Amino acid sequence: MTVTENTQAPATGATTATVPPGTIRRRTTGERLAYAACAAGIAIGPQLDQGPLSWLGALGTAAGTGLWLYCKATPRDGAAPGLGLLRCALRALPALSGSAVYTAALAAPGTAWWEIAGPVLWGAAMAAATPYTRSAALTEEALPDLVAALPRQGAPAGPPTDYPSFLARLWDQANLAPGTRLDAVEQFQQGLPDFRAVVVAQPGKAVPQLSLRSLAAAFDVPEEAISFTSLPRSGPGRMVLQVTPTVGETTRQFQSLEALWESAVSCPGGAAPGVRFVRARIEEDRIVILAASPRGKKIRLPHSEVCSALDVDDPTRLVIETDGLRQAVVSVYRINPLMNVRKATPEDLTMDERGRVAVGVCHDGRPAVMRLWDPGQGALRGIVAGVTGAGKSVLLNLILAAEKRSGVVSWVADIQGGMSLPEADGRVDWFAKGEDEALSMLQTAHRVMKHRETISNEMGRGDFAIGCPWPLLNITLDEINRLLSHPDEKKKKLAAYLIADIQKTGRKVGIGIRLAVQSLHLKDLGDEEAIRQQGKVGVLFLMRTTSSSTRDMGLDGVAPPGFQLENIPARIYDNGQIEALFDGTDDDEGQSTAGMAYMFLDGRARFMRTFYAEKKNGIYPDLIELYGDEPPVTITDGEARAAGKAYALRDAPAADPAPVGAPLAGADHGPVSAPAEVPELVLELPAAADGDEGPDLGDLFDSGPTLRERILDLLADGPMSLPEMRKVLCPEYETGSVNTEVGELHRAGWLERVGRGVYQLVTEPADT
Repeated sequence: MTVTENTQAPATGATTATVPPGTIRRRTTGERLAYAACAAGIAIGPQLDQGPLSWLGALGTAAGTGLWLYCKATPRDGAAPGLGLLRCALRALPALSGSAVYTAALAAPGTAWWEIAGPVLWGAAMAAATPYTRSAALTEEALPDLVAALPRQGAPAGPPTDYPSFLARLWDQANLAPGTRLDAVEQFQQGLPDFRAVVVAQPGKAVPQLSLRSLAAAFDVPEEAISFTSLPRSGPGRMVLQVTPTVGETTRQFQSLEALWESAVSCPGGAAPGVRFVRARIEEDRIVILAASPRGKKIRLPHSEVCSALDVDDPTRLVIETDGLRQAVVSVYRINPLMNVRKATPEDLTMDERGRVAVGVCHDGRPAVMRLWDPGQGALRGIVAGVTGAGKSVLLNLILAAEKRSGVVSWVADIQGGMSLPEADGRVDWFAKGEDEALSMLQTAHRVMKHRETISNEMGRGDFAIGCPWPLLNITLDEINRLLSHPDEKKKKLAAYLIADIQKTGRKVGIGIRLAVQSLHLKDLGDEEAIRQQGKVGVLFLMRTTSSSTRDMGLDGVAPPGFQLENIPARIYDNGQIEALFDGTDDDEGQSTAGMAYMFLDGRARFMRTFYAEKKNGIYPDLIELYGDEPPVTITDGEARAAGKAYALRDAPAADPAPVGAPLAGADHGPVSAPAEVPELVLELPAAADGDEGPDLGDLFDSGPTLRERILDLLADGPMSLPEMRKVLCPEYETGSVNTEVGELHRAGWLERVGRGVYQLVTEPADT
């Protein structure tokens, strides 16, 4: 390794040099061993020989060192010795002090205890001080900053554009191995000279053994930047040459990552057998790995197993993204990339021409973009799923503020009586509090939808465009599980019907509906599989959950093939969960993961976190400011007339909501009666045109058996395998829904397994 001397310090009288850390460590170790040997000589020598030669050696060493120090201390050219004298004194200290101890032992008769202890203490002191290293002014070579090494605008040009041809010329000029050539040249990063290539010999010949020194001379780089190894699964006619002068030690350490991947991930019995390492990229706080499965096999990278294989102790530091076929990008971060997220700006929440707004930041720093509507499809449906404290309220407020700023009509139902989204109260067109007001809003939205359908049919339109002739209307239902699992069967079924019907037909007339839930179980969604499946068609946010079945049901049908979701922990730590547990700081010093989510849109899964918002006195002032001071957008006058009195009185502070099922006064059309078994419930719909009797609602509360009931009926005749059940129930139900429901019945004690994948009813099922 060459040592670079710095001659720009004449005042010190010594040159400085920068060397790799390993050189300094080896130098220091050698000095300390020398001090140990000298200490043994000082202790033993006076006892063996006290003649004139011993005296001459000891005094001569002291005199010679003193004379050298005197010469160094003498001013030259009128300049004071300054710092150079101190360095010379440090360099002379071992010889002066050692000769003094040796001379004292010679002068003392006999063998006193201090004659042994003195040399030992001297050796220990000199080893600790290592004065020779300090006098030589060696300093560690700083590892290059990868970000600083990247080419900047206006910076000098890096390697030539046609880098492989340039390297081939250098190789030919060096003439190290005549008849060989460089092949498969891979430049690690554009603008940097680091590369990897394969040295190929002539057919039937081997690549000669080349020294690192000669290779370093060929490319004018340090020897430590050269790696020359065999090509895996190839003969001696091919060798891998890697040159990393810029990335330095970091890249050389990173070379072991491929070996780690091969030994812990892709090997038989590894985390993902057969999924091979393709290439990688180093960023400031991120390692990006491109992996691929064998041809003919779908990619599968189980998140937890890959974390274990790569020794990643925090699952949120590793993100896996696949193309759904055979390739995947694995991102490994130094710390969780979403530990600190900025606040939102009005520009983030302003819809672009494609209906998109930014509600947060993805793990790779790109904005987390979602659609408020799709110009090609119309209004969208969506689901936000997460437990209490997962960050649903901040996300919903960001979406509602974006709708207000983008000219979208927002109707919000807060089933908790306004406690979940207090920031939206008075800042959206309609803010319904509680179950009865939510049902009144849903009935009104259904009337508006039918009104729009009637006008669209008259206009001959089959699609929707904002402002032609209506604004986009998005309905947000927070904590809707409370209403869809209500003990009052009439309320539950009415809400389930209204939501499902708006989900199915509202898209083409510009009415979207968004559900915020803690659970995706059918029993918490009114026993309506359609609500869950239709809700996932638009934008799905899966935040922190406490149920694996909720995650599985959320992923069913929307997750890209090969995607493996790891649950988001409640808190994250700079040094990882295990270190926090070991140190006892896991309860109070970690950061909440509120706002972290997996966003599923257009067949892709993105790990993201919502923009930061600070809570004060139970509300988010930052989010209130983002709503703006302008009044909320409302529906048109014609729609308001069709909506009736409930909409007209939506802002009346003392007004009671219309009774559930009662006809809405002031409507243009009379109500349509509900089924005979629940005559007190009335659902208002626009009357059909041209004397038509209108929609048939006779089966509103007779929607047939649920999936659970269908499974129990199938097993009433005896045991049945899971594939046989899926053959009967699909495609009416999703395959994942059947699997999940059978698993829940088994865990609840209704079913027992009598074979591999074969279930039967238990004699006395458990109470669920």
